[in-house]
Amino acid sequence: MNPKGKLYHIYCDESRQSKDRFMIIGGIIIPAESVQNFEATMQQYRAEQNMHAELKWSKVTNQKYKEYQRFIDYFFALNNTDKLHFKAIVIDNHQVNHHKYNNGNKELGFYKFYYQLLLHCFGLPCYKRDEQTRFIIHPDHRHSSYSLGELKVILNRGLSKKLGIQTNAFVAIEPKDSRQSEIVQIVDIILGAIGFQKNGYQLLADSRKAKIDLVNYIARSAGLPGLTENTSRLTERFTIWNFKLRQ
Repeated sequence: MNPKGKLYHIYCDESRQSKDRFMIIGGIIIPAESVQNFEATMQQYRAEQNMHAELKWSKVTNQKYKEYQRFIDYFFALNNTDKLHFKAIVIDNHQVNHHKYNNGNKELGFYKFYYQLLLHCFGLPCYKRDEQTRFIIHPDHRHSSYSLGELKVILNRGLSKKLGIQTNAFVAIEPKDSRQSEIVQIVDIILGAIGFQKNGYQLLADSRKAKIDLVNYIARSAGLPGLTENTSRLTERFTIWNFKLRQ
């Protein structure tokens, strides 16, 4: 790694991988020099709200709505000042054909989508030659037979081909346990909100009001009418991409 290069950390997670029609994969990118400030900000949040357990979309309740709303406020305070950016892709599981494109291997297909997110949402738009940009990827820890080392090699090949240069900008893939990562917890909540609305849960009579309200609050905070449609290509801070699969 070139110590003079600009280093970014990318924290990733996924939501609704198998149960629902729409799966969402996304992440947050943050400059290495901003991580310490982020962690201090989150410690301040936890102290103020007395929220010390892991924060997850599945744990959003009517009783804890205000605390989760405040968590989102902290995220957008950082997002709106370009301290970090959020990107997500939405995949229609009804259109996924693992037999045709992935030799029947669902894990291979899953990491192909990860490749699309990391290359097109983070690598290509964030790489700058004059900065000698470097990325360290932190996916949420999951059990898989797929080689993350192979994913790193393929990402670097893809970035080099797209840019017409030789670069190994993706320097490492280091999984994180979400229980020890505040940023992965934020990703989990926002992806959960997108998946909740994209899969129509807000229309069900037994859905928690807190989750419906938090979806709407996230959308308003991002300046969006909702979390189901593509955001503008000019949007950098908060991006949603409904991925089109080959048929």
